[in-house]
Amino acid sequence: MTTILEKMGGSRAHAARLRDFLHDVAGSTACEEADRVREALILLPGGGSDGASGLDYPRIEAMLECGATLNAVLEIVGPDAALMLSRGSNAVCLATVVPAGAPEEAITDGPTLALAVLAGHVSGVVAHLERGDVEPETPEMPAIPLSLRLH
Repeated sequence: MTTILEKMGGSRAHAARLRDFLHDVAGSTACEEADRVREALILLPGGGSDGASGLDYPRIEAMLECGATLNAVLEIVGPDAALMLSRGSNAVCLATVVPAGAPEEAITDGPTLALAVLAGHVSGVVAHLERGDVEPETPEMPAIPLSLRLH
């Protein structure tokens, strides 16, 4: 079995870039959320439009273009992640993200729900990179997209 870090060429620098990206997400405004999602698509393991990550980049871009940023982030996070979202009256959004097969959750905040979920997902990826975890097996994709199953 290959670790995520080995798939990325063993680059600890990549984990550092993702940590820097998390700081950018935390300092972003609502009007910058689509740009942060596009950056995440490039920075995450298997990122880029070559299809290596299994993501449908044109579909995600279409979501971003029509303002469905949260749906685009849910597409990135994947259908088997567990999520809990909260938005306070002081414009701070909280997200708890538990990736499929992960041993622990990431609790993050952001200026929008989409950025909070994105930060939680990226935090989980950074934790995997830094621990050198073995990548969990990818379960079968359910017929219903995560955006429709979100409660």
